[in-house]
Amino acid sequence: MERRDFIKICAVSGTCVSTCAASSVAHADAKTPSVAGDAPPAKKTGVILKAKNYARVKLVDQDGRAIKAASLKVNHNYVFNYPFESTPCFLLSLDKEASGHPDLVTERGESYGSPRGVGPRKNLVAYSAICAHKLAYPSSQVSFISFREKPSALSRTGKVIGCCADKSAYDPFAGAKVLGGPAPQPLAAVLLEHDPKTDAIYATGTVGGEKFDAFFAKYEFKLSLERGGSKAKERVATSVVLRDLSAHSTQTAQC
Repeated sequence: MERRDFIKICAVSGTCVSTCAASSVAHADAKTPSVAGDAPPAKKTGVILKAKNYARVKLVDQDGRAIKAASLKVNHNYVFNYPFESTPCFLLSLDKEASGHPDLVTERGESYGSPRGVGPRKNLVAYSAICAHKLAYPSSQVSFISFREKPSALSRTGKVIGCCADKSAYDPFAGAKVLGGPAPQPLAAVLLEHDPKTDAIYATGTVGGEKFDAFFAKYEFKLSLERGGSKAKERVATSVVLRDLSAHSTQTAQC
């Protein structure tokens, strides 16, 4: 285990100084002025970033049964790995329609649009759960990043994806655009399909600034121990298990 990971775990358990006590606050309100530590918006380069297609993968439960959109709890954290065996993503059934965002920018200045939600209520969205700043993610021990329904130090209004590791906040209703904190770009969106006949949900690709290469480079040793050899970089093929965040990570950091 890396020293930084040990420190983070101690922070959650209370045996070390909590990282959640950091003084910088990122308000997740689109109308709130930038606060200290906010990353400046990236300048557009004129490059249009296209969606990237991966395998069409069905979301299933631990018994292999298809997840039904109607069975999902509203504003609840669900996690699945996509497009690789070790890259976590959030699935959210939001309490209202997710409009997406037509004009987002990656940290490299690439422009792209994030799609609206899918499903009967257009409220189902999925995003990479790898924070765009320091690559915090939901490990088996602790998750510093999650959907935060209630108001907190990260958001006066709540209903944001927030990362306690660096105080970044993202808007899940609008393509996970950055609302505050040092994150240099939105979370990459996972493209979803909903089958109205069966109510099943599929992941088909991504759009936005992927952080997979940086994630593998940073956590290569840890992922190798957990997954065994190169399995961490294998692509998900036909189906993937959807879990509650509480079942995926032992603890969820609060801030």
